Amino acid sequence: MPRTMFRLLPIVLLDIQLPLMTALFTVEVLQPRYDAEYGSDVEMGCRFPVDSPLNLTNISVLWKRKLAKTKEEREVYKFHNGHENLTFQDTDYRGRATLLRESLEMGRSVLSITNVKLTDEGDYLCAVYYGGADYKYITLKVKATYKTIDIQKRREDEDLIFTCQSEGYPLAEVTWHSEKNPNVSILANTTYELTKDGLFNITSTLRFKPSINESYSCVFWNKAFNEKTSAHSVFESSSSGKTHPISVILPICLLVCFLIAAVIIMVRRKSSLTNR
Repeated sequence: MPRTMFRLLPIVLLDIQLPLMTALFTVEVLQPRYDAEYGSDVEMGCRFPVDSPLNLTNISVLWKRKLAKTKEEREVYKFHNGHENLTFQDTDYRGRATLLRESLEMGRSVLSITNVKLTDEGDYLCAVYYGGADYKYITLKVKATYKTIDIQKRREDEDLIFTCQSEGYPLAEVTWHSEKNPNVSILANTTYELTKDGLFNITSTLRFKPSINESYSCVFWNKAFNEKTSAHSVFESSSSGKTHPISVILPICLLVCFLIAAVIIMVRRKSSLTNR
């Protein structure tokens, strides 16, 4: 048998033995689901029984990601008989995925992924062969929080237009709120487009005819993570900005009265000096 076949044989045997769960060797997840922020780092892990000290030459660890649509599995990282083996690693994980080897001594297979992408979301297989063989699946959810909402307002003819815009992931639901108009959301028009990074760029526009002073707010609800981000703006009716006539007339009247009084006093003083 060629020498290359001998090198590939243990890898093939590892894949064959994965479904054969033994009573003495069981892999368990550290937690079934991990939530990661877009652009951050994440560490996911599973545990396995280990004798002390660990014999690295007898352990093999395999991490794969299952694609949601095709159910195809792509290799994320492989550690085989004490050595890193990246021959079949998916190119999207090169330079980003690695195994925390110090955790192996404690019976843990911990996969570290840096600069998390939206495409990293999915189910990950953690398989360990160390005397026996077993595997478990772990779910990774990726989010991009709608951290900042840009809210603007403008007038168009007799209408007032409020616009809220933000980027994030997954797709958020947008609602509008007003203390005096509980059904204001039905007036809104919400659209979105995908950015080159896979984020949702959401724009929600509320158009109405203003009549009274009121505060309006838009809320972006990331349902998958139960996160809400809001922004608000206040509309002041045009009447509140106008000066009431009495506020102009009253000071003028007071000024005229003051001048008349001053003139009368001056005339009386002049008259009394003349009589002397």
